Amino acid sequence: MLNLIKYEFRKSWFVKGIILAITAIFEVIFLIGMASDNEDMLGFGVSFLALTAVCALFLIGVLGIITLHKDLNTKQSYMLFMTPNNSYKILGSKMIENAISIFIAGLFYIALAIADITAWAAKSDELKGVIELINYLLGEDYAIDAPSFALSSMSFIVGWIYVITIGFFAVVISATLLNGRKFNGLISFIIFLAIVIISGIISDNLLEAIVGYSWGYSTEQIIFNFVYNICLSVGFYAISAWLMDNKLSV
Repeated sequence: MLNLIKYEFRKSWFVKGIILAITAIFEVIFLIGMASDNEDMLGFGVSFLALTAVCALFLIGVLGIITLHKDLNTKQSYMLFMTPNNSYKILGSKMIENAISIFIAGLFYIALAIADITAWAAKSDELKGVIELINYLLGEDYAIDAPSFALSSMSFIVGWIYVITIGFFAVVISATLLNGRKFNGLISFIIFLAIVIISGIISDNLLEAIVGYSWGYSTEQIIFNFVYNICLSVGFYAISAWLMDNKLSV
């Protein structure tokens, strides 16, 4: 499977390289603005670094879904499925590569944000006042500090990996159970939305039943979301691989 994971990474390295180059440009702008006390450059750098981080995680995940769609619905799938690997390994390599890429990208942007905030705070005491004001307005359940920022960010990353897993499942549904049917792409997209919405409702209800509330950024909520999203991701991976093994025609 390691060779399959390497193969999947090679198919996406160019896009990831572009994302990294764009990030480097905005980081340089931020550092120059901070060093020169240029508020315009500083604001520009901060805004676009945040936008790049969100877009990077989105693009990496969506790229994995698009790649799977091409592999299951175009002639290039023949080469992939002629290798001595079953559907569990093929799909597993795609999901592992995509999850690792999202996870590493998320860690990178979290570390970059913490480093930039630390550097900014060391240069100016104004940032501390802004954070204190934000914490006062948000209340203690949403208070911002380094540990809660890191934990909530990691929770977001794992949640996004789960959403992408449902995207993989929807693509497999389209290529297997709905193959050849009219509007199969639209139907699979509706299935994707329905699963995400329903699983979110179930998550909120379970969380409220276990810890007594469903909103906030407590440690209990973060741990629950981790376990819940990982379990569902593994479950939908198993179903998707089974469908590919038993219902896919290539």
